[in-house]
Amino acid sequence: MHIREELQITKPLEPGHEVALAILLTREYVARLFDQALYEPEDISDQQFNVLRILKGGPKDGYLVKELRCRMIYRFADVPRLVNRLEARGLVKRCENPADRRGSRVQITPKGLALEARMHAQHQALCQQVDRCLAPEERDQLLSLLERLRNDHRAQVEALGGR
Repeated sequence: MHIREELQITKPLEPGHEVALAILLTREYVARLFDQALYEPEDISDQQFNVLRILKGGPKDGYLVKELRCRMIYRFADVPRLVNRLEARGLVKRCENPADRRGSRVQITPKGLALEARMHAQHQALCQQVDRCLAPEERDQLLSLLERLRNDHRAQVEALGGR
């Protein structure tokens, strides 16, 4: 369904507006799919799951909060608060950082590893479902176009003093 029809827009849209709406609406559909099938049943947010996956794949001694932030999908997430919530559930732990006493390192716990492992297969299946309607060439083209958009907008955000 065309974006204008889906959003019941009767007036013409500017090309940039139409692209922005299409990206945002698609993001909402994908996010809702993951929320309903993966995150809500485990009572975890997508950002908390992102932290667990980062920690699982990281060094044994964990990451500093600022290192986690750089690896997050949502770059403006409140990472200390995410870590606090995960720590309260026993999914991560903070450890002293011998290199810098001002910051602690965050490590995934066995309970966090077990939760990530329990969610892993479903996460893989959902990721495969996201682009199942695309031919391999279309997938590659979409990824290339989205990368170009990200690179352009990243430069604009940085020019405005953002992260």
